[in-house]
Amino acid sequence: MKKHILLGYCSLAFCTLVSAQNKSVNFKKIKELGGIEEYLYQPNGMNVLLLQDNASPVATVQIVYRVGSKHEVLGNTGSTHLLEHLMFKGTPSFNKKNGNTITDVLQNTGAQLNATTWYDRTNYFETLPSDKIELALQIEADRMRNSLLLKEDKEAEMTVVRNEFERGENNPNSLLDKEIWASAYIAHPYHHSTIGWKSDIENAPIEVLRNFYNTYYWPDNATLTIIGDFKKDNVFDLIEKYFGKITKAPNAMPQPYTQEPQQYGARKIVVRKPGELGVINKAYKIPGALHEDLPALNILGEIIGSGPSAILNKTFVDSRLGIYTYASATNFKEVGLFTIGVGFPTSSKHEDIDAKISEVVAKIQKEGVTQDEVNRVVAKISAQTILARDGSGVIASELNEAIAAGDWTDYVTGVDRLKKVTPADVLRVAQKYLVEDQSTTGYFIPKQSGNQNQDTAKANNFIPENGPFYYRHSEDGHVHEESESAVSSEQKNTTEIAYDDTIIEKTASAYKREKVSAIDVISVKTSAKDFVTVAASISLGNYANEGKNNMIPSLTASMLSKGTTLNDKFKFSEKLQKLGVNLSVNASTFKINIGFKCLKKDLDQVITLLAEELRNPLFDAKEFENLKQQFIGNTQQDLNDPGERGSIALSQAIYPKANPNYSLSVEDYIANIKNASLDEVKAFHKKYFGSASMHLVIVGDTEGSNLNASLKKSFKNWNGGVVENMKFEEAVKSNSKTEVLTIPEKPSAELFIGQYTGLKRTDADYIPFYIANYTLGAGFAGRLMQTVRDNDGLTYSISSGLGGNITTGGYWFVNASFNPALFQKGLDATKVQVDKWVKDGITATELENKKTNLIGSFKVGMSTTSGMARTILSFVERGLEPNYIEQYPKDIEKVTLQQVNDAVKKYIQLDKMIIIKAGSLDKDGNPLK
Repeated sequence: MKKHILLGYCSLAFCTLVSAQNKSVNFKKIKELGGIEEYLYQPNGMNVLLLQDNASPVATVQIVYRVGSKHEVLGNTGSTHLLEHLMFKGTPSFNKKNGNTITDVLQNTGAQLNATTWYDRTNYFETLPSDKIELALQIEADRMRNSLLLKEDKEAEMTVVRNEFERGENNPNSLLDKEIWASAYIAHPYHHSTIGWKSDIENAPIEVLRNFYNTYYWPDNATLTIIGDFKKDNVFDLIEKYFGKITKAPNAMPQPYTQEPQQYGARKIVVRKPGELGVINKAYKIPGALHEDLPALNILGEIIGSGPSAILNKTFVDSRLGIYTYASATNFKEVGLFTIGVGFPTSSKHEDIDAKISEVVAKIQKEGVTQDEVNRVVAKISAQTILARDGSGVIASELNEAIAAGDWTDYVTGVDRLKKVTPADVLRVAQKYLVEDQSTTGYFIPKQSGNQNQDTAKANNFIPENGPFYYRHSEDGHVHEESESAVSSEQKNTTEIAYDDTIIEKTASAYKREKVSAIDVISVKTSAKDFVTVAASISLGNYANEGKNNMIPSLTASMLSKGTTLNDKFKFSEKLQKLGVNLSVNASTFKINIGFKCLKKDLDQVITLLAEELRNPLFDAKEFENLKQQFIGNTQQDLNDPGERGSIALSQAIYPKANPNYSLSVEDYIANIKNASLDEVKAFHKKYFGSASMHLVIVGDTEGSNLNASLKKSFKNWNGGVVENMKFEEAVKSNSKTEVLTIPEKPSAELFIGQYTGLKRTDADYIPFYIANYTLGAGFAGRLMQTVRDNDGLTYSISSGLGGNITTGGYWFVNASFNPALFQKGLDATKVQVDKWVKDGITATELENKKTNLIGSFKVGMSTTSGMARTILSFVERGLEPNYIEQYPKDIEKVTLQQVNDAVKKYIQLDKMIIIKAGSLDKDGNPLK
């Protein structure tokens, strides 16, 4: 009997071994590079990329389909993008009828999920706790072949996508880009933008989308990428389990073969619409991403267009001819454009700016560039390539573009290609491709200037990728800079499971907090390799309510990068460029924000440069006048922006002028910029810049970074700053009010609904109300998105949020965009959901889902050095300890349903709603004729 048992056991083991071997045989290893392993899943031809990193319990699952808008033909432009939207509508296993939609199920694990469409590819991805990888694979395999693609879903989603199209039409640069591509490429399918032509979006039959899906959505047209915390054998088993049932495509997949004909002369297009700045975009035809000339073109773009030392910046911005400039080369698979752009005041003539751009190009083609310029760009990109690998989601995104370009290994070898570029190569490609006869020049000519105080009526009862790049994303509302802590920024579009301490145990050793040169320093070691992220801030105390010019903080912070007493702005920026560091110093009226990411080995150099910038600004008078012009030009654009105008109007309706949350009109902002003096900037710097209230958080590979020694050396005897509480006039709940801001020729209008709550982040009701609001309007799983967008198809983006500086009493708001013809219908649908939310509250099931959503997404957010640094900084700014990271999920977990629903009724009164309508609407809120 024992013998039989043993034989049985051996047979079982043998079967298991054979099974394992069969699975292993199914995965043919193709290559390994940079830690990434490529496999071919032989049963159906699917490519698999694996990058294992078990330091943090988070992973990203991504599937890239090698189909994009270039595969479309006349009549079905935009089909790839519209199909991408429909892929979230469900399968027989995951759908709204079953109560388990794809977005709900994933977000209830803490996942950050999305999808994007572009010319060469479409991708779907989710970053989530690593113990949920199986769910992600199950969903991606399911919708690869089992998506429902129902006609009723397409009809509702069509208007959503149309609103996305309309939002792009609101933006002068997006509109100009679209027109340039359509003119530059008349035959190649890059001719039409990814979102498609409006008539195709409106009229594409569901049969066209189903045919597109059944043609291209197959495993042998896909690359599955898994990055992060996993075991390879387990992943192989799961791929076999879920993708093993799917066969190769039954037919050959059609590929575009149209080649662009010879261009026999320069082309020019003109766009005339309301706006505040003139824009010229000059574009030259170039080859695809893997062509041998692309590295040199990429370096040329950096030299021409990036940073204070860039040729365009010196030619246009420093001379006050332009407000902003840019230059870059696209990296698409087949062909592309090298673009040079300038935005400039209407006092300049388009023809003069155009001629000046041609002079710049001619000079480069004659004189070339220097070895030092090439070296700086290569050093910058080399460092930034390492710094960008902060979290599995970022790596997946970069791999996505390399896959689309035709070779994923370019993600690893791209820097090596750049390092081989010589100045002679840059000169050669400038002469070869920046040819006038191969150019397309676009002029955006503003038809008229906006005016915030005209065309405004109150009811009686009274807020560049090159080429259009369209994401399917949820914009979580227009939240003012101070509205939510960095915790909230890590909670967007996300969800899970009971929180566990592995996030701390596996990513951070301990929080070291100490005073260094009078600066409050918090250091956290994580599993990041060779780099650190620094987030810091300096409080401005009561400045926001002292009645002073509110533009002085921003102007002062911006002047810091315009040179120091030790290095002019060119030398200073070049030092940073060589280190690949973007040193950010900006300010609101509440605080100065400081941030950077750098290689650990360079930390001492970066701290030295930071101290130099903060302590010894040059404050050059000419630079100050140049900066004011740039500020004015950029601010003027808000006159024609329905979102900005609507947001300002909402804050003005809620807060008194003496409250720091009150927003000035665009004209008042411009007046403040004009009136600002350099003496005011110097006085502000002298008083507020110092260590008195400075917090600095460093997260990452901190061991051996010698941060303290660097700070002591560079910030010795740095005095100044203020420690004071903010004084302000409290807002009070006002009566209901409706205001219309008329802005002509805007195909997408903005709705704001809101009211004052007075909630502060320290209030006991804050987290219950935050959860309530999250249920209503945060992410794809919020009620507003699931009803007004998904069911009714009335908007691309709708959300609710908490706004204002929440140390002084915040407000609640809803923000959505609608076609003017659908505006009233959208408003009515929104009000139905808000009314239901206030009167009935949320359900116990919703509460549990949102708790797991918030806790799980917090866990995912803490897997990056940037997420952790910003979050800890937000805690210490409020007087909390860094280890509140461990308490925050517990505070979420203990909230009761009664507390949530009581908070909604306590802070929201339906009869006191403020409604702002901004866009192409008349005084009664009807579409302009």
